[in-house]
Amino acid sequence: MATLHPPFNALSAGKHDIQASLLGWHTVGSCMVTVNEPFHFAASGDYNALGHKGAFNIRLDLTDEDPAAPSGPCTIANAGQIVNGTYTRSATQISFAAKDHSVTASLDGKNVILQVSGYPKVRILA
Repeated sequence: MATLHPPFNALSAGKHDIQASLLGWHTVGSCMVTVNEPFHFAASGDYNALGHKGAFNIRLDLTDEDPAAPSGPCTIANAGQIVNGTYTRSATQISFAAKDHSVTASLDGKNVILQVSGYPKVRILA
């Protein structure tokens, strides 16, 4: 079934720590989860890792809103850029792909691991 729950279901609205996988997990910032619904997720925050500071603003939307679909259309928004793509559900993992962008979200206990293509893994703590 294609919803964002799991892996996002344990993330309540509000502030959460963000960790990066840099020879182990290290807290590098925090984010505010503003939307966490079966078909929509949004969070924004700041990070400081290995001397790189920045802000992010991510939104993931399953635009077909079909809980029975194993894959379908989606939109991925990050740092003001919105791209249309396709999501694919596999057990408790969901992947989003669009042109040169991809994001995979998976469970780590109650936490969510996000793997963005070309970057280290990050974990949002529940």
